[in-house]
Amino acid sequence: MSRWELSVVTGNVVTMTSGSDIERLIRRQHGAVSRAQLRESGVKANTINAWVRRGKLRRVLHGVYAVGILSLVTRAHAAYFWQPQGVVSNLAAAHLWRMAVDEPAVIHLTVPLSCARDSPVPWLQLFRRDTSRTRRSTVGGLPVTDVPRTVFDCLALLDDAACAALLDHATATLTSDRALRMRYLEEIGLRGSPRVAQHLASLVPGAASAPERLLARGLQSAGLTGFLINEPVLGYLADFLDPVRRLILEVDGYRTHGTWLAFQDDRTRQNVLVAHGYTVLRYTAHDVRTRLASILDEVADVVAHTSRPSHDRRN
Repeated sequence: MSRWELSVVTGNVVTMTSGSDIERLIRRQHGAVSRAQLRESGVKANTINAWVRRGKLRRVLHGVYAVGILSLVTRAHAAYFWQPQGVVSNLAAAHLWRMAVDEPAVIHLTVPLSCARDSPVPWLQLFRRDTSRTRRSTVGGLPVTDVPRTVFDCLALLDDAACAALLDHATATLTSDRALRMRYLEEIGLRGSPRVAQHLASLVPGAASAPERLLARGLQSAGLTGFLINEPVLGYLADFLDPVRRLILEVDGYRTHGTWLAFQDDRTRQNVLVAHGYTVLRYTAHDVRTRLASILDEVADVVAHTSRPSHDRRN
């Protein structure tokens, strides 16, 4: 017999129904299940109560139960079953979207302004805001705020470094800087808009990776202007190109440069560029993340020595 096997009474006839469907339902919902779902599956009320008493089900919210470990996804499902009008938001939504945030200890659920309920547990925090269907999405069967709304909500909760990491990840994998800016203009004036505007200003259009965006922001803050990002030159694509000084900066990540073919192509490309009078400085992604200041000093030194066209320079 299945550990979820249950009795269903139909008229005066008692039959045994396999609990495999219930097991699949609970597994699909990462261990969470509502009382309404169990009743719809044919489980009697006193059977549910008995399962709770025996520890087969754990009551986590009114009319909502869980099996096993209360992971973030389990609690998110439980919160939604408890308040079906709600939508998972803020840091919990960012985690479900696999943005660059740590797993939060609290589930954030945005509920309509008309919702009069208060959270009955410390791990669930309610935000009251009417969220239109066009601002919702679905991740793993859960209703969540869409990517732009999730990003904006998180910018109000994170420190500057975490905001930069989240924006880098979101614009590299889930959306674009243009889409975020367009949404900001649509929602300008909402709570937190000044902070959103501040961080959107740090986005670097055209940068293909987080290390490139980090280096681009560093160059800008150091006053090293004039670099074009991902610019074609001699049939290749330069990560950063200063066409006046004929200076190229390359950021090599292992994922795209860690194969033999990529290694060979990098050398061939560099030889072609150098033969045509370009100076090429190469840095790894690790370099950019761990010693950005020294890289900026090195670039500034090269810029200082190449500030005039080559035919004007004297040895």
